[in-house]
Amino acid sequence: MEEAGGTILIVDDEGSIRDILCRKLQSEGYDCVVAANGKEALWKAFMQDFDLVLMDIKMPGLSGMEVLPKMVTDHPDTCVVMLTAVADIETAVEAMKVGAYDYLTKPFNMDDLVMKVERALERRRLVLENREYQLRLEQRVERQARQIQQYHSEAAEALVREQAALAELEATRRSRKGFARKLSQILGVGTPDSSGERSGAAHIQTGAASGEPGVNPPMGTEEA
Repeated sequence: MEEAGGTILIVDDEGSIRDILCRKLQSEGYDCVVAANGKEALWKAFMQDFDLVLMDIKMPGLSGMEVLPKMVTDHPDTCVVMLTAVADIETAVEAMKVGAYDYLTKPFNMDDLVMKVERALERRRLVLENREYQLRLEQRVERQARQIQQYHSEAAEALVREQAALAELEATRRSRKGFARKLSQILGVGTPDSSGERSGAAHIQTGAASGEPGVNPPMGTEEA
């Protein structure tokens, strides 16, 4: 048969129960590891990642209820199903409040066992997929935010460059206008007209042609 997949840690102080559960789940395609008490369970969970833990509530030494909070805290991606006698159902419900996914009552109905294991692993798969989706979504949003920030930064830099170029152009225009005014003053021909196109040389040539005093006529035109 096709393997269901998944690694399960079975924790129970009764060897016969460990063997029964292990054989059944292995026949369903799961990999199984067993632990005889809470301390051994914590050690094996530390050494290896498990998809699911089946754990008895009442065990010598560390009970299942004592192990559960640490298992939930240290291995949040591991699903936990508690094993309990009918008389301990109230405790099993309390275990679900602490973080267990579900519970199974002894003696076990094997069909019920397989169904609850499948449901627990399916829930774990959905939780992990949702977490991965959220992570990809956050990364996508962050990437888009960086792109938008870069776009605005580039646009701002382009605007600054444009403003600097306009300022430089305006400074050049004013410098040329000031130079023309200064040149006109030096040549004694007044300021440029409103069009700004007349030069000092043009004024000199105009004065010479009209015979204005103080302007030397062209060479070769003096009267004998």
